[in-house]
Amino acid sequence: MKKSVLVLSGTLTLVCGLVVPGALGASAQPAPAGPKVVVEVKTQSKTLLQPTKTRGEKGWITKGGTPKGKCPGNSAAGALDSATNGRWTGKYYASVQGIFITSILGVKPHGKHYWGFFVNGKASNTGICGVKLARGQHLLFKIV
Repeated sequence: MKKSVLVLSGTLTLVCGLVVPGALGASAQPAPAGPKVVVEVKTQSKTLLQPTKTRGEKGWITKGGTPKGKCPGNSAAGALDSATNGRWTGKYYASVQGIFITSILGVKPHGKHYWGFFVNGKASNTGICGVKLARGQHLLFKIV
């Protein structure tokens, strides 16, 4: 008996007429990892993302040329990625081994402004890859 396998767009797999569990409607989002935190995103004049409970992600964040292994998914970068469904960009700088955020939810700072990062109401002196998630943390990304 000959069996056939058909893969459509990498998301739906049919084997002998059966749908493989988890293949239909599969999300491209990585699996959650780490404790629950709150992520909020603001410009100088409006809120882009209301406080949102989320977790980090399993694996590594590789945005903006970040080498695998340099930015853990269970960091603030992973929480931002999870909360925004990956809708942010940045550039990796090897000299500081971190990501400089260039846009979040399609918004880019202008002039001398940039995306600031605050943990529990205080400006972070650690980059988003270096902040390991802790239960109940409030992470604010704001244009400053």
